Amino acid sequence: MGTTILYIGFLSCFISAVMYFFASRGNTKIIGPARLMFHVSVIMTISSAAYLLYLIITHQFQYTYVWNYSSKDLPINLLASTFYAGQEGSFHLWAFMMAILGIFLMGYLKSRDSDKSLSHSTESDKGPYEPLVMFTFALIQSFLLFIMIIKSPYMYVWESFPKDVTIGFVPEDGRGLNPLLQNFWMTIHPPILFAGFSSLAIPFCFAIAALVKNSYNRWLKLVLPWTLFSGMVLGVGIMLGGFWAYGVLGWGGYWGWDPVENSSFVPWIVIVAAIHSMIAEEKTGKFKKTSLLLAITAFILVLYSTFLTRSGVLGDASVHSFVDPGQEVYLFLIVFLSLFGAGGIGLILFRWKSLGSAKTEPADILSRESAVFVGAITLCATALVIFVGTSWPIFSKATVDPAFYNKMNLPLAILIAAINGTSILLAWKHTEEKRFFKSLYVPLILTGIVTTTLVILGIHDVLIAIFAAAALFALFINANIAIKIFSKNNLKAGPYVAHLGIMILFLGIIGSSKYSEEVNLSLPLNETKSALDYDLTYKGATPFGENQDKYHFNVVVEKDGKGFLLQPVMFYSEYSQGIMKNPDIANLGVKDVYLSPMSLESPKSFSDNDVVAFKKGEEKEVKGLKVKFVDFDRSKFSQESMSEGKDNTIGAEFEITYDGKTEKVIAEQLMTNGNTENVPVTLKATDKYTFMLTHIAIAGESTADLAIIDESAPSVQNPETLVLTASIKPFINLVWGGTIIMALGFFFSLYGRAKRFKQSQAKESRSIAKNGNENGNGNGNGNGHNHHKNGHKKVHEEAHKQ
Repeated sequence: MGTTILYIGFLSCFISAVMYFFASRGNTKIIGPARLMFHVSVIMTISSAAYLLYLIITHQFQYTYVWNYSSKDLPINLLASTFYAGQEGSFHLWAFMMAILGIFLMGYLKSRDSDKSLSHSTESDKGPYEPLVMFTFALIQSFLLFIMIIKSPYMYVWESFPKDVTIGFVPEDGRGLNPLLQNFWMTIHPPILFAGFSSLAIPFCFAIAALVKNSYNRWLKLVLPWTLFSGMVLGVGIMLGGFWAYGVLGWGGYWGWDPVENSSFVPWIVIVAAIHSMIAEEKTGKFKKTSLLLAITAFILVLYSTFLTRSGVLGDASVHSFVDPGQEVYLFLIVFLSLFGAGGIGLILFRWKSLGSAKTEPADILSRESAVFVGAITLCATALVIFVGTSWPIFSKATVDPAFYNKMNLPLAILIAAINGTSILLAWKHTEEKRFFKSLYVPLILTGIVTTTLVILGIHDVLIAIFAAAALFALFINANIAIKIFSKNNLKAGPYVAHLGIMILFLGIIGSSKYSEEVNLSLPLNETKSALDYDLTYKGATPFGENQDKYHFNVVVEKDGKGFLLQPVMFYSEYSQGIMKNPDIANLGVKDVYLSPMSLESPKSFSDNDVVAFKKGEEKEVKGLKVKFVDFDRSKFSQESMSEGKDNTIGAEFEITYDGKTEKVIAEQLMTNGNTENVPVTLKATDKYTFMLTHIAIAGESTADLAIIDESAPSVQNPETLVLTASIKPFINLVWGGTIIMALGFFFSLYGRAKRFKQSQAKESRSIAKNGNENGNGNGNGNGHNHHKNGHKKVHEEAHKQ
């Protein structure tokens, strides 16, 4: 049933694309059937999504995808999120988001194409945009649906494993969801991210339509709202991923420059550059080439991101990448990327000469469009740096060190902040020098005062101080203008609010990453230790979870007589055959206290003084004994068992001389369920001594640590000890707060444009009605008709200005 739905969805979408193509060639009669076929495709895509979700929720484990990613013990929200936990499901999520956006896009185009105020500028622009835009959009959706056919989520387990499973076999339970994905944000982050990816197809489609029509007067008004939407949604999706990583993975950061993380970040940077280029084009008529190129490049980078993430080329370079999808999908991804990439860039090259702006005066250096263009170029330079570093694993097995990104992007970030602040003080086309330099006084003075204070308080890195100064400079300017505009109850403050959010984010990055403090601690049970100006006391572990198989490790954190409880988590995962660790965080407003567990050392029947390190072949006298480390014992060790996560044993052979008699002793370590157990062993001649192998290092110098316990001595038992990393993250809330403010700025910009568009339509309707009444009172000799025609033209001109 699921496969049939996919075939119908693909065929109807492809037929819709073909019909829209012929409609764009002048056969407008088939626009209706083209819309109908696209609606059929949308219904089939949504139906397939609903059917797959039904299979997951009802535990239909005979389907490989359901068995591979879900299980009966998952709560309903995480069970539903397994829909997009694997390759097949994430492609389905992408197609689903495209289908939803496609319905809105079709309605948007239908209404705008019928709106005369948007189609008066030139004869060639009077043709509808819907056929060309929807042709490209439907073609992209057809490719996604075809990938779902060749990489189907509806394969049975006996089709996936014909040698191991008989036809009709239904597993008792599924493998389950990766523990790292068993988090609230799993239900929110991927859908938002894929909504952002899908929305970037829309500016691409508009750019292709404008290039094919070779007319560029309308496309900007049509595409700008969608471009703003893409920037908002994708930006929020990326930062939600950072918030998820910060709260779950335990390494203490929110952005690790992972290649897959970068591959979603680069298209966002490019689409933000496109937004600024489009606004400059809207105001001045320049930068058509730049706007079109960036709109096309942003979506090509999404396709490139898809290739990197899903082709398997980053399998060893990223924790987020999928495994090799198979040769068919691999080749099809290359075709997908090549077709739209070459098509988009080829069209721009084909139209390059005709893309020159109308004859205008060269841009003044002291003009906002010049500053915006330089800012867009700087953003593109940032994207290029990250693109090169992200693509490096394709050409080399090595990955680029995160320090490369930090070092290369810091000067660019300084430029972005400085240009942002400066550009806002400039007017479009020309700015009086005296007025401009006068407007710099207050923000520069405030920036100097605050930056000097920060340097006194602890910023000693010159580049970081300059970065903070540039961010503060832009922050003061944007905040001032946003407040003035909001005081007039005007929604035009959107861009300034978004810029304000970015600058707050920059300051948060400086504080939380550059000036974070971190220390590793061993906390014996009920023993207080001091670190980072806090007193930490481990109070033991408490089980939780449905099967009581997870543990909160309770740590009391105190300072100045006030305290709070943090509960980092560790548990053994059958899924990953290892110990999973989650941090716990105390948000104190100006900083976070972050505890990330590393390991739990169980109570030992010996002290650290009982442990003696031996090199291979080395002999030592310890506690009246002669002890010689002979060699490692691998007789019970199996590399195959280790790779399969089964129990394994490794040992070390010692010669021990007691009372003149030498015995061979093999001390062993048992590795089971991710834990290591030291197996005690004694001499045949006496039980006075017990020996335990505590650590081995086979590589390098080949060493073994042996605990030699004298049972006749007073017993010493080390308490249970929690080993963790404690860190302070100053001003981390600026990162999250800046992201929220940035998203609000995007939203205000979108809402403001929609409101102004409605006001423009209402004004036009009133003007037309007024002119109609005047014409009705005419003398019938044609003057009334001419008056109506001229009045209508003026209304169109006024609407175009707005």
